[in-house]
Amino acid sequence: MFVVLVKRLIRVVLRFYHHREITGLNRIPKTGPFLLVGNHVSILDPFYIGSVIPRDIRYMAKEESFSHPLLRRFLRGVGAFPVNREKPSIRSIKIALGHLDKGKVIGIFPGGTRREKMAMEEVKQGAAYLSLKTGAPVLPVYIDGTAEALPPGTRWPRPSRVRIRIGELITPEGKGKERQKQLSMKILDTLSKLSHSGSCGERIG
Repeated sequence: MFVVLVKRLIRVVLRFYHHREITGLNRIPKTGPFLLVGNHVSILDPFYIGSVIPRDIRYMAKEESFSHPLLRRFLRGVGAFPVNREKPSIRSIKIALGHLDKGKVIGIFPGGTRREKMAMEEVKQGAAYLSLKTGAPVLPVYIDGTAEALPPGTRWPRPSRVRIRIGELITPEGKGKERQKQLSMKILDTLSKLSHSGSCGERIG
């Protein structure tokens, strides 16, 4: 119930406070597990993306975010669980695998949109590994405008044009570290292409 209320509130903010453009909603699987991988430039990114995805998302959030009691309670309330971004623990991997096994959606937001080292490692250790391990496809989602909506040092979002572009599902193939690296590169390349694309499907203004 809490997640539903949060999503509705954020949808209202997106619709009436920002100028929003959402494309590719028809590409979201209605059932079954998948990994949602999005770029990350603002704290708003997972909340804005999650509000337009008609599925419950279990976010892999950096463990530092759980150090504050109130934020920890909120994150757990929206289905997030902690993960060490540099070296994921066996426990966090098991939690993610358990959610995927139940047909849930895992959300991963690595830093950056290009093939930076940190983003590459996060995708390889997170999305690519879990995708190949379970056979769950990857849904790349690019968001733009949130850095302007909430610039560093500000406490409340400003009116801004927010674009959310949803790409084609990426189906995992094969096994092994080389396949994992190839899948990671494909995910990041797709996000990069989405960042430069115009309309890629259904639009909601």
